[in-house]
Amino acid sequence: MNKELRLSVSKTKTFIDCQKKYHFAYILKLPRKEFSFHTFGKFCHKVLEDFHIAYINGCEEPYNVTMTKCFKDAVEIYKNDMTSEMKRDCREIIAKYLKLVSEDNSVKKVFACEKTFELNVDNKIILNGMIDRLQIDDDNVLHVCDYKTTKNKQYIKNDWFQLLTYAYVLLCENPTLEKVRGSYILLRHNFEYITAEFSRDQILEVKDKYIKYADTILSETNFDPNPTPLCDYCDFLDSCEDGKLKTNKSVVYGPINW
Repeated sequence: MNKELRLSVSKTKTFIDCQKKYHFAYILKLPRKEFSFHTFGKFCHKVLEDFHIAYINGCEEPYNVTMTKCFKDAVEIYKNDMTSEMKRDCREIIAKYLKLVSEDNSVKKVFACEKTFELNVDNKIILNGMIDRLQIDDDNVLHVCDYKTTKNKQYIKNDWFQLLTYAYVLLCENPTLEKVRGSYILLRHNFEYITAEFSRDQILEVKDKYIKYADTILSETNFDPNPTPLCDYCDFLDSCEDGKLKTNKSVVYGPINW
C-alpha cells in the first residue's frame, strides 16, 4: 500500500455491505439523498448533544429547563426539514430521556459528547469519526455510547464493529486501559442499552481488520453490487441498475401489442 486511505466506520461498512455503493459514494462522489430518517437522527443527536454539553460546561439549571431550550434550538435549525410528526416523535423521545436522567442522575457521569477523532494507523490509514457520548460508570469503567434511532433493533445485536472501533481509538489515546464498555442506546425503544465489554485483546484486533479492509479497498477494481431489500433506502438507487432490478424500480409497464 503506497498511500494512506481515509476510513471511518460508515465508510468501511459501506464497502462491506455493497462495493458498488462505496464506489458511488467515495470514488465517484455522487450526490447523496437526504431521507427523513437521516434528518430525524440528526435532530435527536443535536438535542442530546447540546443538553449534555451544557452540564459538562457547568450548567446549574434544572434538567427540564435546559432540555426545553435545547429542543427549541434544534427545531430552529431543522425547521425546514422536520415534519410536525417528526417533531412530535422526537419530543416524546426526549421527554422519556428527561424522566430517566432525572431519576438516575446519570448526567454527571458524562464527560464528553460528539468527540471527533483522526487517528493515523501504521501510516496506512487515517481513521476518522465522531463518538456520540463518553462517560465513566460507577465501577470506574470507561463507557462509550452511540445513539441509534432505528425502529428495528435486530440488525444491531452482535454487531460490535462500531463500538470496538471507538474503543480502539480510546485505547490509543490511553494505552493503560484494560477494558472498555460499549453500548448502543436505542432512542425509539425507551433508551434500551445493548451493551458489551471489550478486553484489551479484543480491541487491538480492530487494527488488523482495518488494515485488511484498506488493502482490499485499494486493490478493488470491479466494485460489484450486492442487491438486497435495503436498496430501497440507498442514496444511489437511481444510478444503480442492479438495485433497480432488486426493488422493481426499473420495471416499465407500456402498452400491450396484442
